[in-house]
Amino acid sequence: MIIDAHVHILPQRRLDGLSIWLGKEFASHPLAGKRFTVEKILQELSRNGVTHVFNSVFPMKAKETEELNLFNYHLSKKFTRIIPFGSLHIENQDKKRIVDRCVHEYGFLGFKLHPYVQEFSPDDERLFPAYERMEDLSKPINIHTGFEDYYPKVEKRITLSAMEGLVKKFSSLMYIIPHMFYPRLSEAVYLIENYENVYLDTTNIFSAILQDEQRGVNRDRERDMLMETLKKWSKRMFFGTDHPAGMSDVDTIFSDFYSFNLPDEIKQDLLHDTAYKFAERYGYFKQQ
Repeated sequence: MIIDAHVHILPQRRLDGLSIWLGKEFASHPLAGKRFTVEKILQELSRNGVTHVFNSVFPMKAKETEELNLFNYHLSKKFTRIIPFGSLHIENQDKKRIVDRCVHEYGFLGFKLHPYVQEFSPDDERLFPAYERMEDLSKPINIHTGFEDYYPKVEKRITLSAMEGLVKKFSSLMYIIPHMFYPRLSEAVYLIENYENVYLDTTNIFSAILQDEQRGVNRDRERDMLMETLKKWSKRMFFGTDHPAGMSDVDTIFSDFYSFNLPDEIKQDLLHDTAYKFAERYGYFKQQ
């Protein structure tokens, strides 16, 4: 059994937009210009042994927030393999109410922010009421980091100091750090080494290292750092595909992962145990 800890199943209009974006920005991507559907995404994941997914939505405009959260709620009711994460936008006015609804009415596991796509900084004080409410309700937050080259229009990148400031200020909040600031993996390692309320998500890192090396970029340092971090911290590390917005098609993403020949215990942690225990910690499998 595999729990994919990083998936983006969205309403059809957003999936169509993602396909168009891939075609424009990454014409060589195997999914560029192809049509995604909820059923197709789930079928492709199931074919690779995925039994559950952490599904994250994120509004690009404030007016999308309720629509997307409601979509993820209905999706999780239709497909029990969906473990939903809610979201909000910095311009939403009643952030605490949104958090309350996601938890009490929708039963979401946690929350997701993608500051580069949503065009705000995660340490903006306007988000603090939401973080405070997440702390009150003991719900985790997943905040995108890394891969800045894919977002050339972003004016302010997500820095270690910004994330560390949040981890310190909201110290009872549990943080998931997707992509480990790739390629700046040392910043993610610093956080997990120093803060017990930090988990790391390796999504896209295995494929990115391979693709960079194929382009002639030396990633020996990143390989070594990733392996050493996995040996020490795999119990607090996830793996995900980012499907359908990952580094390649699902089959290739899993092939890239397996090519690293990780020890069985580490593979088990990344592919299932960490995500299962994390979801169980927040009562998800119990409520199911």
